[in-house]
Amino acid sequence: MRHGQTARQTQLVARRELRIRLRSRALRITTVLFVLVVLGVGVISRIAKDRSPSRTAVATVGAVPDGFAAALTQVGDAAGRSMRLDAPLADRTAADEALRDDSVDVVVDGSSRQLVFHRSVDPTDAAVVGAAWHVAAAEQAAQDLGLSPEQVSAIAAPPALDTVTVDHSRSDGVGRLVGTLAAILLFLSLNMFGSLVLTGVVEEKTTSVVEILLAHVRAHVLLAGKVLGIGLIALAQFALLVIAGVVSLRISGTTVPGDVWVALPATIGWFVGGFAFYATLFALAGSFVSRQEDAQSSAAPVSLIFTAGYLVVFIVAADPASTVATVLSILPPFAPLLMPLRIATGVAPVWQVVLAAVLLVAAVWGVIRLAGAIYARSLLHRGSRITWRQALRLRSPS
Repeated sequence: MRHGQTARQTQLVARRELRIRLRSRALRITTVLFVLVVLGVGVISRIAKDRSPSRTAVATVGAVPDGFAAALTQVGDAAGRSMRLDAPLADRTAADEALRDDSVDVVVDGSSRQLVFHRSVDPTDAAVVGAAWHVAAAEQAAQDLGLSPEQVSAIAAPPALDTVTVDHSRSDGVGRLVGTLAAILLFLSLNMFGSLVLTGVVEEKTTSVVEILLAHVRAHVLLAGKVLGIGLIALAQFALLVIAGVVSLRISGTTVPGDVWVALPATIGWFVGGFAFYATLFALAGSFVSRQEDAQSSAAPVSLIFTAGYLVVFIVAADPASTVATVLSILPPFAPLLMPLRIATGVAPVWQVVLAAVLLVAAVWGVIRLAGAIYARSLLHRGSRITWRQALRLRSPS
């Protein structure tokens, strides 16, 4: 019965926080702006891709090998270059004119065996067209020698080599990008909503509203309800931004590795754990002071640890498989920021993820127990600011 009453009281406090915070016009505007920025990145990336020179127009003059058109497409696809073979031109004069008016990018002169450009030679186009010429010429020479089509194909188009890397973490740019963006979103959310928790507690102390609340609910219930209510808003905003990020990747046409799709739902879980850990500490810091002017200085140790973890993300992003990244991603204060990055890049084994999750849950439970023991006594304190050392002495009555 007692547990049921505590749950109901926690829900009431959480609903109160939801009603108060959702009335904020600034919160709604900020959320919309964040979503628009994330979607805008995808749109801009798509426009940049569409405007980039994606197809090279190639024209020919004189005789060219029979299989040149097919070879040009094949070699261009292998090189990531889209090639277009236009109709043959009448002579070199027509070819020069086509280059000058930019109707073609390169001309293959079969008679003089030259690649002709307008002002400057594009190395990639030159390599692709040159390789296509060699492939087509080899096929024609093999056919002239009387080889079968199978023999010609074996000579002209042998199996290609697969491209691999030894260090997979260094090649997964999309994974690093997604993991880094997840850390940035968590940092922004905790800065915004952690400050709401901090200033909300101080405001209630300043207006003596907390005394009325404590007459109806216990201090630890008030703490849990406040963190839960604001946390739900933060989680909704975070999930909305993650969805916007996925849509942005789709719009941009970026190929997303499989590890990233595994990391995205897991990122929500790390956000919940990280928010519960730090928001509880912010609420505890808010209970130490009686003026809004002292709130930020009281929360400085919490902000310092959180900011340090955020900065570490950018330091280890280049090599998320390093020993430093591995150790820090397991420790509770840094795990919510670093582990999504390591999961997205595919370098975090299952045992490390499980260990980090267990330690984070244990840390959240310990912080809530510690805060519950201190919160009731520090919440009714008036006057000078309580230091963290003094607060630890409030765990038991004097």
